[in-house]
Order: sequence, then structure tokens, then C-alpha cells
Amino acid sequence: MESIFRKDYQKEYCIQFIINALIILWIYTAGSKVMDLEDFKRQLSLQPFGTKVNSSLLFLLPGVEILTALLLLMRKTLRTGLWLSAAMLTAFTAYVLLVLTGYYTKVPCSCGGVLKFLSWKNHLIFNVLFLTINGFALYKINIKKGGRNGENINGPH
Repeated sequence: MESIFRKDYQKEYCIQFIINALIILWIYTAGSKVMDLEDFKRQLSLQPFGTKVNSSLLFLLPGVEILTALLLLMRKTLRTGLWLSAAMLTAFTAYVLLVLTGYYTKVPCSCGGVLKFLSWKNHLIFNVLFLTINGFALYKINIKKGGRNGENINGPH
């Protein structure tokens, strides 16, 4: 009986570790953009999306990143936060893939902090790693008893 509890505890610890890593990722990326807003604005102006889209992204990206972290913090919104996190990671990964395939002629990185110093291949690896662990957490939470609506999951409190 004790080993069953230990396995459950280890699974919950692993899921909590992943959720914490995602929270740190989103707070860090949003915070570094907000802390150096002028550089983020300059990097966005170099993006191939057009002035209106780039202007919208200036506040939308950090706002959604902060929202994602907040959703991941609360048990009732954990699943929504994981889905939003997965959607954002998928979009960022798709962008990196487009850059690597030569789709864009301009390829500035508007990521914040140390992430902007990664090569595009390393950026792809980083994104795929986080997308994979995000998917793993979603899978584990969705297969739990009652997991569809968030009841009976031992996520963060």
C-alpha cells in the first residue's frame, strides 16, 4: 500500500515541477519584455507582421504570458492555463520553424531575457522541450479520475 502512495506522490511532484517550470517561463519572458520595453518595441518593429500587428503584440504578448502564469497558479484554471501555454508554445515553435525554413527574410527575435541569445536551432529545441513537458502535464491531468472538469486532480493549490 505504501508504494502506491509513493508512486502517486512522485507523479504529482513531477506534474507540479512541470507546472512550476511553465510558470517561471511565462513570468520570466513577460517580465523581461516589460522591463526592457524599448528593446522589445524595437525588436517587434523589425518583425514581418506589419505595424498594426506589431503594435498590438507590444502589450498583448506580455499580457497573455502573465495571464498564462496566473491561470497555471490556480487549481480551478490549471487546465485552461496548460492549454493556453501549449497554444502559445505551438505558435512560437511554428514561428521558429518558419524562420529556420527561410520563410521570413527578416528574423529578429523579440524574446526577452537570455532567450534572445539562443540560436534559432537551440530556440526550436527549447520550445519543443517545453511544449513536450506541457503536453505531458496536460495528458496526466486529463487521464486522472474526474479530470475533465478539474475535480479530483491534485494540481497546485
